[in-house]
Amino acid sequence: MRYGALLALCVVLAGCGGSLGPAGSAPADDVCRGATGAETPESVASTAPPDASRVEVRGDGDRLPVNTTVVWLRVLDLHGLSPAEVPAPVVRVAPASEQTFSQTDLDGNMDRFGNLIGLNENQSRDVTLTSPDGYVAPPDFTDGNYSRVNVGIGGDDPVADVEATLAHEYVHVVQIETDFCLTDEELTQVQANVSPGMFAAVREGAAEYVADVYAERYLEGIDLRAERRAAYERARPNAWKLSRAGYYYGYRHVAARAESPRQLPAVYETPPETTEQLVHGLRPDEAPPVPLSVRAGGKWQSRGTVGELRLQVALTEGVAESRAAEAAAGWGNDTLLRRGDD
Repeated sequence: MRYGALLALCVVLAGCGGSLGPAGSAPADDVCRGATGAETPESVASTAPPDASRVEVRGDGDRLPVNTTVVWLRVLDLHGLSPAEVPAPVVRVAPASEQTFSQTDLDGNMDRFGNLIGLNENQSRDVTLTSPDGYVAPPDFTDGNYSRVNVGIGGDDPVADVEATLAHEYVHVVQIETDFCLTDEELTQVQANVSPGMFAAVREGAAEYVADVYAERYLEGIDLRAERRAAYERARPNAWKLSRAGYYYGYRHVAARAESPRQLPAVYETPPETTEQLVHGLRPDEAPPVPLSVRAGGKWQSRGTVGELRLQVALTEGVAESRAAEAAAGWGNDTLLRRGDD
């Protein structure tokens, strides 16, 4: 599966965000290759699905207060897809306390520069995700030819929150099973020109966006945008905040460019190339990466981009969010170069 080159595991956290500034022109309606016609949410909710589209539930299924298959069919419908086009996933339900990761898994950059600016603070400590929450294991990581949605649920989690979380995870399943609805040529182009981190922000932003659309249509008493913004602002330590930034800014990026989940392929095809573009809602041809060069000499061990978003998150350790954003603006093309003898 080509998707594996862009994603190993989707680690999905609860959150919400606000609107982006001036949006570019919305792309023409672009459904997934082979997607079906008009949306029919009422029939999706009431029609008994064929066995092939039923979502199998494993683990502590009694904790799950929603119909996993109905949610799955609704998410497919929002994408303009039929159950025959995307294999149904398996959902594994566990108590929230079992949904635990190390911060190395969630961020991963145990570098010296990150240590100096506070991005690796408490990096070795395990983190239990706030419930309800989950992540997706692609087929290559399961014991069969299917995607597995792992969901952690607490005893008092609101039903609407559980359903919104499940909808978010199902978007990742659609991404996995359809290779983002991109052709071989389009996917190769994205892989060649866009860093995994930038594409991850779009991937998560799309899942947040579809969850928003889902909540507006099917749920009551839940404000995902406000929750996403609050989750990003509260996130600590900074290694955790940097992980959350992809969801917050990724959502804003996608929401500014899509009027429907059916337009997501066009968004996937042209992701931002820098965090400056991501934060400010710029097109790939606006503020492109500056080609940098250094004089030969010494032994360079690595070249890692540390642009505007990483600087902004680092600054929030000592100043208010708004001051950090103002101070970091314009640093989108900053690049860190490290010598082996430093």
